[in-house]
Amino acid sequence: MAANYLQSLDWRKNPEILKTIIGFYTKGRAPDLLAGFYEACAQVEIDDYQNYEKALDALTEAFKCLSRAQDTGQQEGRLAELQHRVALIKKFVHARSLYPEDPVAAVQLCESLLEEPELDPAVRTGDAFGFLVEHHCQQGDFQQASRRLQQLQRLLPAQSVKLYVSPASLQALQREGGVALDRGPGRRRSLKEEEEEEEEEEVEEDLPVS
Repeated sequence: MAANYLQSLDWRKNPEILKTIIGFYTKGRAPDLLAGFYEACAQVEIDDYQNYEKALDALTEAFKCLSRAQDTGQQEGRLAELQHRVALIKKFVHARSLYPEDPVAAVQLCESLLEEPELDPAVRTGDAFGFLVEHHCQQGDFQQASRRLQQLQRLLPAQSVKLYVSPASLQALQREGGVALDRGPGRRRSLKEEEEEEEEEEVEEDLPVS
């Protein structure tokens, strides 16, 4: 009960709370609950901080804990799922660490990740696409970057691309690629649409008022 309450606190910013939660579950001999906590930690690291390295550490601990837990009939399935998530995150972490020395190989790794049928929630689809958009912007290939951005928006229409692509890259796409971002989340308009909208507004202003 105490460990459950402590999870509602900001344990990420307070390492002592984190240690206490782990201590409670360990002393209570509840490795399955501790595994669930580590899984929750991993998801927070991904969703709130895009820190896949820490998420990988947390999921590795979750796998160890679950391996020690009493088999309830569902353990084998959970272990297989955890192992799959760990493998996907490892691949994405490797792609990001490889990028400075071999961007081509890193991009190929990331593109292969997008072919995985169950990529989310292990690696967020937006983060994988964001990685590719950033790469093409750095290479000056704004046509390809724009294409990847469009794919991202089709897959996640309700989410803002600002969650996955840096402001610098978005500005470069607007400036060099003719991409205009709407104020609404995940909605992108072309430069032509922007110009047509402005022309319509000017016509409406010129209409005589009866």
